[in-house]
Amino acid sequence: MATQYIQEFANLADLNASAPKVPSAVPFAAVVVSGSQVLYPGKSITATQVNFEFRTQNLSKTIRLNSQTDTETTSGDLIGFQSKPRTGVAGTQNIYGCQISAQVSDGIALSSSGSVIGGQVDVFLRGTSAGTIAGDVRGLQIELTTDDAATRNITGYVTGLRIRMAFSAGTVTGLRTAFRVEQPEAQTGSETYDALLHLTGSIAGVWVATGTASNQAGVIKVIIGASTVKYLPLYDTLS
Repeated sequence: MATQYIQEFANLADLNASAPKVPSAVPFAAVVVSGSQVLYPGKSITATQVNFEFRTQNLSKTIRLNSQTDTETTSGDLIGFQSKPRTGVAGTQNIYGCQISAQVSDGIALSSSGSVIGGQVDVFLRGTSAGTIAGDVRGLQIELTTDDAATRNITGYVTGLRIRMAFSAGTVTGLRTAFRVEQPEAQTGSETYDALLHLTGSIAGVWVATGTASNQAGVIKVIIGASTVKYLPLYDTLS
């Protein structure tokens, strides 16, 4: 297979100026921006902005980003990919760091164990040889941050994790729950959980290690195993 090269331009203006010069060709090049090479589609003759897509011819093949083993970097962060869109103009727009959506077309059935999974995040510590991880092992990290001494007003909620359900179906054989925690699987040297939830420190009136709750009113339903139903009591008063 012949090697193909991506042309580099010093700026977007040069890329856009060259785009109409090759009829029926797709303008696609690297542009130097703040010392980095950024891939851009060039504008057409009418200067219409277009979406920029990467696709395989069928979804049994994947688009892989940084799926490799690094044998050189010994400090700092190794990051598979970054997406950090930032708005720089006031308006009514929403800003998403990313959007992922697994979909099934109308009338299509999935047989046997076929499932639909919106996204999967996992940590995989390979092999059986010893190798200490001096820090943590975290499957997913969600952070809410601002600059120190920020004064921005937030009219809505500030939420670390939001779960929304707008879901119609015929028969659902399994359970419908917001959270499902799988029992740890058995393997050689298996680890298990110390607790379902770990709350670090304490926040007065939110979670505390000491105190007395009174005036029980309301419950949260929990299902253990396949069908064992339990209820966590809720209280109105904490003293």
